[in-house]
Amino acid sequence: MRRFSFHKKVLYVFCGLTLLPLIALAIFAGQSLDTVEQLLRTSAISALDDQAAETLELRAVMVADEVRTFLRRIESDLGVLARLPVEAEEYLWFNKNHRRPIWMRTGTNQWPRELRPSVRLYKEITYIDSNGMERLRIADGVLSEDLRDVSNPANTTYLSEVYFSAARELQEGQIYVSHVTGWHVNKHAQLGGAMTPEESIEGAGYEGVVRFAQPIFTSGGQLKGVVVLSLDHRHLMEFTQHISPTKERFVIFPSYKSGNYAFMFDNEGWIITHPKFWDIRGLDKEGHLVPPYTKDSTPEAIAIGTIPYNLREAAFIHPNYPEVHQSVLGGRSGVVDVTNVGGSRKIMAFAPIFFDSGPYAETGVFGGITIGAEVKQFHNMAEATSANIRRLYKGFLTGAWVLIGLTALLVIYVAYRLSHNITGPLSTLVAGTKEMARGKLGTQVEVVSPVEVAELATAFNTMARQLNERRERLLKTLAVLRHSRKEIKQERDFKQTIVENVEVGILTLDSSQYVTSLNGVARVILNIKDETVAHLSLKEFLHNFPELYETISQITQTEHWSEYASLERKGRSLTYRLALYPLSSGREDGYILTVEDLTERVNFRQQMARLERLASLGRLSAGIAHEVRNPLTGISLLLDELHDRMLAHPVDQGLIQRALQEIERLEGLVNDLLNFSSLPDARLAPGDLAVVLRDTLFLLSKQFQMQQILLHEDIPEELLHPRMDSDRLKQAIFNLLTNAIAAMPSGGELWISAKRTVEGALLTIRDTGQGIPADRLALIFEPFYTTKGEGTGLGLSITHTIITSHGGSIEVQSQEGVGAEFTLYLPDNGQN
Repeated sequence: MRRFSFHKKVLYVFCGLTLLPLIALAIFAGQSLDTVEQLLRTSAISALDDQAAETLELRAVMVADEVRTFLRRIESDLGVLARLPVEAEEYLWFNKNHRRPIWMRTGTNQWPRELRPSVRLYKEITYIDSNGMERLRIADGVLSEDLRDVSNPANTTYLSEVYFSAARELQEGQIYVSHVTGWHVNKHAQLGGAMTPEESIEGAGYEGVVRFAQPIFTSGGQLKGVVVLSLDHRHLMEFTQHISPTKERFVIFPSYKSGNYAFMFDNEGWIITHPKFWDIRGLDKEGHLVPPYTKDSTPEAIAIGTIPYNLREAAFIHPNYPEVHQSVLGGRSGVVDVTNVGGSRKIMAFAPIFFDSGPYAETGVFGGITIGAEVKQFHNMAEATSANIRRLYKGFLTGAWVLIGLTALLVIYVAYRLSHNITGPLSTLVAGTKEMARGKLGTQVEVVSPVEVAELATAFNTMARQLNERRERLLKTLAVLRHSRKEIKQERDFKQTIVENVEVGILTLDSSQYVTSLNGVARVILNIKDETVAHLSLKEFLHNFPELYETISQITQTEHWSEYASLERKGRSLTYRLALYPLSSGREDGYILTVEDLTERVNFRQQMARLERLASLGRLSAGIAHEVRNPLTGISLLLDELHDRMLAHPVDQGLIQRALQEIERLEGLVNDLLNFSSLPDARLAPGDLAVVLRDTLFLLSKQFQMQQILLHEDIPEELLHPRMDSDRLKQAIFNLLTNAIAAMPSGGELWISAKRTVEGALLTIRDTGQGIPADRLALIFEPFYTTKGEGTGLGLSITHTIITSHGGSIEVQSQEGVGAEFTLYLPDNGQN
């Protein structure tokens, strides 16, 4: 048996213990990596396909949301148009200032060019009277003299439109929205000699509209007319015409043959935007809807291209088309596999366009957006990723075997050196021992003891000590950071609480006067509903308050500035205090604008000043009345005695009689002064306001008949109130009704209504009299102020005092020449 030296034994054992597990691990790892590679490729393909489908669906959802926002904008434009005066200049200005860019092709089939012109949103803007006659019509930006009676659909642009009759049946505030309406474009007309739609530049385009109509009513609720906006179909086409699911993302005109294109359909399933114009719903020359493409369509119709596409009828092409239509009507988005008419297999994402106006209110869906991608191209990324994984796997496996071979060589070399270092000192000791055994006791053996292990232990201890010290420092720093973060958060919450709860609106502006933020109070004061304010200039932000912007725009200094601004809204005087402070944050400069609503404070001060004037005037009136009343009584008695003695002088007796009448009128004025200065305290008790109103109307019914005043009553059978003085309320209402009668000397109409609110009762009296000038509205409740040329001018002042003694309020709105409206509010818990 062959014997090995100690050195070789150590070498063989070390190599065996190192290389054999390494070789086994390499074989096992290779098999495992092969399995992982297959699983990874399968998972990557599935994940990338899912991601691509989700991306495609998300893009469809985003486009659908853009269309929804665009339709809402058209509704808003219709509301603006309804409020404009029916004048040619106003309608032309409106038409000129509503435009959007269109990316389009022009030139010839051989020499195409791209353009991005700004095109008017609306092909037609029309005002129609209540009988259906067009009174003003803007067509293609030009005032048209061809005014039609559109109550007859045969007179409309497309010979069968019913937008006027539909809008006439709507209630106030409702709108009518039509489906896409236009002449159908057949295949030959679009291609114009070209082979494919993307090559056709000179062919016919689709021209159509979507009608938005809204009725306008008079103040009496009668139909005044109908305004109509006719949206140019090209702007609807822009949302899908340029979409591409490829890396380009957007193209001027998509390739139908490839299947990489998008289209839009309505809630009835008709396609309304598509690269093939003959797929879009349309009318024939007699105004009839062209039938959809079905399995029963004639070869002649297919060849000519008079086959508009309806998803509900397209199951014979692919069963998923009707399913897409039903999913969209149900408000769902998704991704399906389909085949188009051209035979291209593709992945199609779809999403609903939510819209609930006009005929779309039943489903709440305007239609849907679809974006298609060719199946082969759809899987390109996944297949490329799979090939890349396979290539990396092979490269990794080759590199792993090379690394294992190099490692084996290194292990053999290290094992040889290590075994030599271990066995060398031992061999030296054995040789020395043998020398001593031979009697050489003075043999010296020089063995160098390795100190690397001791040095390694020392280095490790040093490292451990340093790591522990660094850990302590990091823990202290972390505690300081946590404390600082807590303090910063508390300071931020404190400031945010102050900003949101202070009774002052606060806005921050950048150096270009664009609003960057605002607190909740500012939203309430400025009536801001939209949660987002980014990218709005201060002028756009304050478009409902132009007076405030005008005040701010007059600033000439950049330091601290404040100013008061007064304006009128809905018959109320509003007062605001504006202040502007410079703001410096980091490297950006800006301003802080504060808006404080002082209306209630100003009104309270005015009310207190009025009460003080009334108290002083009452004391003065009482003193004057008492001083004048007694002499008037004496004079009246003396004149009466003198009248009786002048029986023989009828002329003198008549003069005395006139003097007595004037004294009697003067005594009435004195009595009014005394009543005004010493109105008794209200005797508040439960009562029925309906009874008070009917009793007062009964007292004045004869005057209504004599002056030919038509009375409109809206009074409930019972209107109980827990705290009221029936007699004084009857006097207040009597004063208001007599004033209304005096304002309508030639007759008119008078409305009186009463209803219960959550916290009290609300009374309204409105007439069609002469009205009150705006500059006199603030004075009508002042004592001795009258516009009738006769009377004391105390009626409305007494009425105001009676209502306020019930803890209520009285407001007036009036337009000179139209009439006046008084609103009385009597709270259940009013304090007198």
